Amino acid sequence: MPKLTRTGYEIGSSEAGAIIMGATAFQTRHEVLEAHKLAKAGVETLEQPYKWAFERGNHLEPAIAGMVESRINRMCEKPCEMWEPTEPFQKPRAAASIDRILKLADPITLVNGDGEEVTMSGTGVCEIKSDRYHHGRPKPEWTYQVLHQMYCADINWGIIGCFDQDFKLHLYPVERSAHRIDMMKDKYAEFWDLVDNDGEYPPDRDPDDVIAVCWPEGWDTNADIPGMANGYVEKSAEVALARARVREVEREREDIKNELVDKMYDAGIKVVDANGYRIKSEFVRKPKRKMVETEDYTETLKFSVKELNNE
Repeated sequence: MPKLTRTGYEIGSSEAGAIIMGATAFQTRHEVLEAHKLAKAGVETLEQPYKWAFERGNHLEPAIAGMVESRINRMCEKPCEMWEPTEPFQKPRAAASIDRILKLADPITLVNGDGEEVTMSGTGVCEIKSDRYHHGRPKPEWTYQVLHQMYCADINWGIIGCFDQDFKLHLYPVERSAHRIDMMKDKYAEFWDLVDNDGEYPPDRDPDDVIAVCWPEGWDTNADIPGMANGYVEKSAEVALARARVREVEREREDIKNELVDKMYDAGIKVVDANGYRIKSEFVRKPKRKMVETEDYTETLKFSVKELNNE
């Protein structure tokens, strides 16, 4: 999808995640702010460095959109309609270039990233993604991107069509959330205040700093979050005990194995049948392999829960 929004005058959907979350894999809120300030001042900026991920996405978008349409049509009795908008959808100082608009003839039900079923009907937006490091759920910045599109287009649902590194197609539904859209508007108001008054965001926090979080609507942060953290810590302790027992059993098993190997080696025996058991023990030669680093990267999750001591 070509860029249809105007930097310096409108927040685009691809910038929503960085403004709301602070950063995405491709940009930070500081970079978005600087780009809008320069554009508003009429300063010509340097061309952005080449990124294969962007080119790959542009080439794959029509094919993935076709796969999404085909998958949805197999779920319906009547075919859906899908088209690529040629004009942006606009709100005051916010606009969205939408990959595809999708009109369903029959309702469909999909499972979101949290494992919940979502039923959709009528007209929605469709965001197309190709993801080389996919983990079976939509990235948060994708969700905010689609919410931004839904807000700008006055639409109540969207679908993220993601083609992953294993050549699998995932369809993730996104429901309109008044709570999240209100939060986004607050973040956008802060952003434009910084643009208009030449302000700056505070420096990016240290990852270990405590920050205030806008939790999803319906979450009780005084019960749900500490309760889940406590459950995670308790289960971690159980896992540690279980692993200790497993290591103990494995050591006992290894001792038995070593004793059998020694006895058979001393006797020059490779195979023996004993009271219903066939035991094989033989030293063989195998090619030696070594691990080497490549220039490729993979994406992994870092997660931890620590119990804080109140001193």
